[in-house]
Amino acid sequence: MNLSHFRVFKTLAETLNITKASKILDLSQPTINHNIYLLEQHYGAKLFDRSNKKLKITRFGEVLLKYINQILDLVEHSEQHINDLVGELSGNLTLGASHTIAENVLPKIMGMFSHDYPEVTIHLEVNNTQHIVEHILSNKLDLGLIEGPATNENIISKPFMKDELLVVLPVNHPLTVKKNLTLKEVAALPFVLREEGSGTRVVMEATLKEAGLDPGNLNMVMELGNTQAVIGAVEAGLGATILSGLAVTKEIQLKTVKTCRIANVNIFRNFSVIVNKEKPLSSIVQTFLDFISMEETQKVFSNS
Repeated sequence: MNLSHFRVFKTLAETLNITKASKILDLSQPTINHNIYLLEQHYGAKLFDRSNKKLKITRFGEVLLKYINQILDLVEHSEQHINDLVGELSGNLTLGASHTIAENVLPKIMGMFSHDYPEVTIHLEVNNTQHIVEHILSNKLDLGLIEGPATNENIISKPFMKDELLVVLPVNHPLTVKKNLTLKEVAALPFVLREEGSGTRVVMEATLKEAGLDPGNLNMVMELGNTQAVIGAVEAGLGATILSGLAVTKEIQLKTVKTCRIANVNIFRNFSVIVNKEKPLSSIVQTFLDFISMEETQKVFSNS
């Protein structure tokens, strides 16, 4: 079977008139009949009832028509997608990313994407998860990459990378000799935290609460609006924090901070890509979504 057989079947099923189908397809009636015969032989079922000199699709034909419509739609989309790529995809892509992703993951993605699609201009807004979701819903952004959950019913969310949060301590803190801290030790630490609405903070608080430590009981000494400010405060010895391990890669290499886990508590979260359910995806947005799901891109994530 090939696509030409499916197109013949679809046209005949929609017209139920072999003369009309012949004109639409520019094929002879015997050719159309032969195509239908081949399909019926292949599926072992009658697809059309030709009794009473009136053509009628059978229940087997109705089932096949549903699948053929899906197949031909996919073929059309694939052709459009490839044509876009061949024709040098061009235009603007407005992204929103929460801080950890923007600072530690997105630069590599943007570099690779721009290499493959140099005619696409990327505009990036960096904000916390809550604001990114709001700007997706108001169509200020084409696509968002966030750290926290997005529960709005008008948001489509898909995980694209797993991340682990760690306790981050000043390099000379006495607890850095330990690989795992107890919840009691964590509760006693002075904490520098991201602002409310931050995806990092939402995930951290939910996990600690589930483990039996009320986040409201943490000794918070400072609340800051971006990840680098939090890291700077920890480096200065003002307190500890809980952040993505990706966010402190450079500081660990420079030996200005150290990280620990919490005993019997794993703080994992998914980085997710989000779009507005009500907004049709442009070819540029769809291409970017496909790009970050590619195996080669995922390998870069795993090595981050």
